[in-house]
Formats: sequence, C-alpha cells, structure tokens
Amino acid sequence: MLVATVLCALLKDDTPGDRLLAWWLVIVALSAARIAISLAYRRHAPSADTRTWERRFVVTLVMTGVAWGVGGVWLMPHDVAYQAVVFFFLMGMTGGAVANYSSHVGSVTATIVMTMLPSTIRLALEDSELTRAMAMGSLIFVVAAIHAARTFSTTFRNSIRLTHELQEAREEAEFLARTDELTGIRNRRAFYEQGELAVAQARRYGDSLAVISLDIDHFKTVNDTWGHAAGDETLRAAARIIQQTVRTTDIAGRTGGEELAILLPRTSLEQAAAMAERLRATMEKTAVSQGGRELRFTASFGVAAHGPELDTLERLLAATDEALYEAKAGGRNRVVSSAI
Repeated sequence: MLVATVLCALLKDDTPGDRLLAWWLVIVALSAARIAISLAYRRHAPSADTRTWERRFVVTLVMTGVAWGVGGVWLMPHDVAYQAVVFFFLMGMTGGAVANYSSHVGSVTATIVMTMLPSTIRLALEDSELTRAMAMGSLIFVVAAIHAARTFSTTFRNSIRLTHELQEAREEAEFLARTDELTGIRNRRAFYEQGELAVAQARRYGDSLAVISLDIDHFKTVNDTWGHAAGDETLRAAARIIQQTVRTTDIAGRTGGEELAILLPRTSLEQAAAMAERLRATMEKTAVSQGGRELRFTASFGVAAHGPELDTLERLLAATDEALYEAKAGGRNRVVSSAI
C-alpha cells in the first residue's frame, strides 16, 4: 500500500487520476485482505491442517502480482523516464516477493511472472532500442529472481529440517541425560533434582508428601545364580510395575544399583504405605522369563512422610533407608514405615 501510494504520487501529473485511484484502491483491497488473513491466522492458528489458510494467502499474493503487473502497463506513461520509474518499482515489488515469500516457491514464481511480464511485453513491442533493452533486462531479472526464489526456498526448507533435527537431538540428549538407560525411569540425578523441587513445594504450601524406597531382595544371588542379564531384566520388571502403578504426578527413579525410589506429592504416610504394599504384592507375583525358566523376585520397602524433622529430601531418604533396613532385617519382602 505504501509503495503504491508513492508511485501514484510520482505519476499524478502524467497519468489520469481516475486510473491511479482505481488501481490504488485495488492494491489497498488486496493488501487489506492479506493483512486480515495474517491476523486471523495468528489469532486462530490451526493445530493441524494449514493448507486452507495457505491457499488463501497464495491467491491474494498472486492476485497482488497481477494487479501490479497489469497496473504497471495501465499506468505507464509514454515518457521513457517515467516508464523506467514504473519498471523499477515493479522490480522492487518482485524482489520483495522473493525476499519475503520464497518458502512457497510456486506462488512466488507466479507472482514474479505476473508482475513483470505485462510491462516486459509492452516495452519489447515499443519501437525503441532503449525500451527493448529494458525488456531484455527484465527477462534476465525474472530468470534470476525465480532462481533466487528457488534457492531461498531450498535453503529455508533445509534450515527448518535441520532446526527440527537439532531440536529432536537436543530433546533426546536431555532425555537420555535424565533417564536411567536400563530401566527407563529417572536416573539418580533427575530424581534428586525433581525431588528437591517437590519437597520445597510441599514445605512452602504445607502439602503432604511421602517417599518410598525399595530394594530388590537377594539381588546379588540373582546375578550370581541366573546371570547379570536376569538381574537386569528383574530391575526392568520392577521399574515397569512402578510405572504402571504410580500416578503421573509421582516421581520415580533409580537411585542405586538395585535401589529404586518413588516420591509421592500430596500423599500421607498411610497412603504411601498402602501403595508400597500394592507394589510389593505385584512384584511377588511377577515372573521374569529367563531361558525357558521363570525367575520370581521380591522387594523390601521403606516408607517415610514429610514432616518437621523430615523437611528435606536427604532426610526423607535417610528415614526410608532406615525403614528399608528394618524391613530386610525382619525377613525381607515387606513394607516398613518410618517411626519418626
């Protein structure tokens, strides 16, 4: 709209005013339509199919190219100097299309052709070496602009693809850095990081919070008797049971060799003990298949809840460790809650 206004101001003494006004109104209408489409898309961007929005914008973009191309011929005076002025304005608009919309190379190519072709034909048909030279320059410019649009489009698409791949790689690296490779649950670092935040939140808002620690019983015997592959599968089975049992808000992680822990926000000691008992019973009934034979395993559990004396994750885990030690000393395959 701004460029059209400037061009009309330059041609006001050599082109009929009704032509200038009619053309200017067409450009304003098309520009307003594109602005409206853009604003509507930004407010209500679809989550999946964007082709309908894209088609609308492409249509208005190509129509703008037609308006500039036909309008350039319609408004162009017979004076060569003014013809050159109009011609350079058209080239500038074409360059703007290449710079701004080359990600959609088809529409840009159509816009370039529709903007430049009418004036190029008129200049080529005039009986003047200068205008014919301008037409030749226009053809060279059109070819170069289309090539540039294709180059920009390829670069743009490759850039998006590489950015997407880098984002995926970064997310995967972050996931691997925070995930225990064997069990697929959080590793020790991630468990402590998220656990500290959960404890701080519970302390701030006065929410209840509990922790469960568990240890696979006789794990060394499993490794020595069945092999390390069986021990790994036992840990994976325990982790799967935990993932299937806990809530999405709970924080489970592998804190040691055969040691796992679960942090339960907004959970009382009694509720945590009940969940630990469910986990214990499920693990007791679970069989791990190894070489055509079934390996059964059990686990011991220690449970503690957040309170005045257990106000940090470190103290909570120390309390669950004491309860876990008591469970093992009492015969294993049982749940013991902290007495604190």
